[in-house]
Amino acid sequence: MAVHRAVYLGDERMDHGGRTLLVTFNRALLAYINEMRPRELRNVEVVNYHAFARGYLNSQGLMGWNWVVEEARREQLVTRALENVRIRRVGESVLQRPPEFFVAELRYLAQHGLVTRAAYLAADRVGRGRALDRATVRPIVFEVFDQYRTLRDAEGFRYDWDDLAVGVRQAFERDGGARMYRHVVVDEGQDFSPEMLRSLAVAVPSGGSLSFFGDVAQQIYGRGLSWRSAGLNVRATKQFTRNYRNSPQIAELGLAIADMPYFAGQPDMVRPTGFAAAGPPPTLVRLADMATETSFVVEQAREAARSGSVAVLTRRQADETRFLNRFLESQRLHRELATWDPNPGISVGTVHSAKGFEFDTVIVVGLSADRWPEPMAVTADGEAEAAAIDGRLLYVAVTRARQNLIMTTTGPLTTLMPARSDLWTETAL
Repeated sequence: MAVHRAVYLGDERMDHGGRTLLVTFNRALLAYINEMRPRELRNVEVVNYHAFARGYLNSQGLMGWNWVVEEARREQLVTRALENVRIRRVGESVLQRPPEFFVAELRYLAQHGLVTRAAYLAADRVGRGRALDRATVRPIVFEVFDQYRTLRDAEGFRYDWDDLAVGVRQAFERDGGARMYRHVVVDEGQDFSPEMLRSLAVAVPSGGSLSFFGDVAQQIYGRGLSWRSAGLNVRATKQFTRNYRNSPQIAELGLAIADMPYFAGQPDMVRPTGFAAAGPPPTLVRLADMATETSFVVEQAREAARSGSVAVLTRRQADETRFLNRFLESQRLHRELATWDPNPGISVGTVHSAKGFEFDTVIVVGLSADRWPEPMAVTADGEAEAAAIDGRLLYVAVTRARQNLIMTTTGPLTTLMPARSDLWTETAL
């Protein structure tokens, strides 16, 4: 739908036609679009957001070599910042929270453009599960943010991947020159932070347009968030209610997941009224241990790959590595994927990396209570917020499947799954 919209807006034979930017969140989806790229996209540039952001900042003299700190180093700098503030603020209870909490909270600040003390103290913190007192606690958290930026600057980094959008928005607001694109189309918009959307909105000239395509049920970076969080003045909305991807059996499981408590209050939910062709019910397979699980998944994936596309999806990178080592010929799904193979075969990746894709058969590995929600997410965000995030991940995993869905567990089933066992068939090996 986003590609067709971009073709329409880029058609120079029409009065509305003009140069159009079709922007995705990750390069993997970019490769997928380029594989099916129609000729009519000749007046459309397809690019992932961070490439667009770095290119624009570079054109303004605001981007140099290695100015964006990578995630692993960012986490180390946040931990150092926390330690420095602990020395100055001995005894403050909020500073006893683990570094994972501060990594997540500082990411939230950047993604929402809350980069001044006043903005953070005034914010509602929608999508963050744990309340923080505005008068006593938030000022201390913001000290950690300030200290992190000081440490980052000292190492020659001006941005991280989250506050890059802040720099883009601020630069566009100062930029009085002509805009490069008349129209911007955002694909998989639920993956974009509010600040990313704001930065794209100010990239559009008067008389241009911004089109946002998104499925809020797949929003995995927070709770209660939508395009409204970006403060966009939306002229018109359209709801696409036909599900062209999933069989009714798979869609029913997806809808049951969307009815779980962690989806409560989600804005902009659209329930489908039609589905793709019928297929077999999803299957849950209980296995004795990981070795048995690995053998089962390998056998099932290779059999299904004889006639169609197969994805083996995991919650953890360690499990992803386990199957990459068994499927050496597979296509690995990851954020920087540069090409897409549309032929029958096996793809392996985390659920995060599978967003935006679809496969004839999906095997979701390890739906046990000790992996969903991820314990590290519980530590960082609290149990309720971790359930909200991983529940949406589960929805994403299930709805990648067109016709066949297999789920495995080596222990008690995660409570993120619906209690309705009639939604799947079950077997034990």
